[in-house]
Amino acid sequence: MDILKRLTNCTVYSTVRQEDDEAAWLAARTRGIGGSDVGPICGVSPFTSARQIYLNKTGQYTDAMKPGEAAQERMRFGHLLEPVVADEYAHRAKDEIKAIYTVDATLCHKDFPWALANIDRLIEYKDGTLGILECKTTSEYGKDEWDSGEIMMTYIYQLNWYLWILGLEKGAFACLVGGNKFYHYDVYRNDELLNETIIPAAKSFWFDNVLKLVDPPMQASDTDFANTLYSTVVKNSEKTLDSDVANDLARTVFECKAQIKEITSTMEEAQNRLKDMLQDTEIGYTKDFIVKWSPRSQTRVDTDTLKANFPEVYAQCQKKIEFRAMTVKGGL
Repeated sequence: MDILKRLTNCTVYSTVRQEDDEAAWLAARTRGIGGSDVGPICGVSPFTSARQIYLNKTGQYTDAMKPGEAAQERMRFGHLLEPVVADEYAHRAKDEIKAIYTVDATLCHKDFPWALANIDRLIEYKDGTLGILECKTTSEYGKDEWDSGEIMMTYIYQLNWYLWILGLEKGAFACLVGGNKFYHYDVYRNDELLNETIIPAAKSFWFDNVLKLVDPPMQASDTDFANTLYSTVVKNSEKTLDSDVANDLARTVFECKAQIKEITSTMEEAQNRLKDMLQDTEIGYTKDFIVKWSPRSQTRVDTDTLKANFPEVYAQCQKKIEFRAMTVKGGL
């Protein structure tokens, strides 16, 4: 593609397309750090984590990391709808762009071959400059985020990573929300974020974790993964965690739970006092805020009635759920 010759900051790493050979395409992505990896590596992704990315890169993929059916459906339709989102962006941004291009290649930074980019589209603006388009889809639950322009941080990190690799200054997000709302926003490269956060974290992850086979620490997004990975327990088994790190982590859990309890109590008191002021009014206005106390309805199964009137059905519908609960107590 002639347009790629204008990208002097990167080179073509692989030309395998996902549509042609997904296994080979995925294998190429494990040989470096891609845009979807940097958010988890930096701890800003709600979807996955540095630990899970590490296990994937080093071939230690586990059943606990496999996406569920719902996640697989979201990824499938996101991929299918990517051309639709790209075409709609081209239509809505036609006053400032000349063309958009599909790049059937994995690109890498000219100086750092482990820094990879699989971009959705390359934008050619009417002023002759180039940019990157990232196409997203989400459900109606993501409407407020895209309506306000508060784009998820992991997406911001991803686009900045691509802009750095390709040596470009500007990109854009386009997102189809709920199948019937469309948003697009321009984003400029943030060199401070790249140089102080993203690049150092990615470099450390690649050289200090992946290449040395050292597990990165777990993060907030590892909750389900950790619970699944360590679901079994030897009853009454004990272990001395004698490191200062373990003690500091336990103190953090202990103190945070106390703070959460105090903050929750403070919040609930404030909510109840506002309810007392609103009474039967739904919406109230303070100097700085809009307060809504809106009616909602839910349909739930009355388990007491079900058990009393249909005990056999109740017994058939019961499901035992096993999990591990963590408590941290002081005083040792």
